[in-house]
Amino acid sequence: MFRWPFQFLLTLALSIWVGSIAFFSAVVAPGIFAAMERPAAGNLLAQLFPKYYRAGALCGGVALGVLLLLFLFDSGSRGLRFFQSALVVFMLAGTLYAGWMLEPRLHQLRRERTTAPSRLQREEAERRFQKLHARSVRLNLGVLAIGVAGLGTLAVRKKN
Repeated sequence: MFRWPFQFLLTLALSIWVGSIAFFSAVVAPGIFAAMERPAAGNLLAQLFPKYYRAGALCGGVALGVLLLLFLFDSGSRGLRFFQSALVVFMLAGTLYAGWMLEPRLHQLRRERTTAPSRLQREEAERRFQKLHARSVRLNLGVLAIGVAGLGTLAVRKKN
């Protein structure tokens, strides 16, 4: 099989995905909060997050598709391909959960903590927001760590 184009596409998808997570988490989000007031920064990030998660889902879908092809047609690497596929599935599951489940809830709580009718309701919304945000950050770091491990598996060479 002509393996190198698929290996290149897999490396590209994982690299873009992991790089975007690292850049967004370490540079973009802190930079936005440093340059803007907290409410405006939160609103801007709320606009960016759907695109961020769609990009991750796209990279994950490409990586998984390429891995399926490599698993089926690249004999001798099945154990490695299975492990890589499992890593990508975990990354993709984390990304989809964060983007399609956590982020909409965080967006709702972001509004509630400023618009709730009573101080007690605003404080409760803030508490729930902080708890959910912490889960989102941990999940993002977990996806990043798994992605780094996935990139590391690309350095494994099949003996010919």
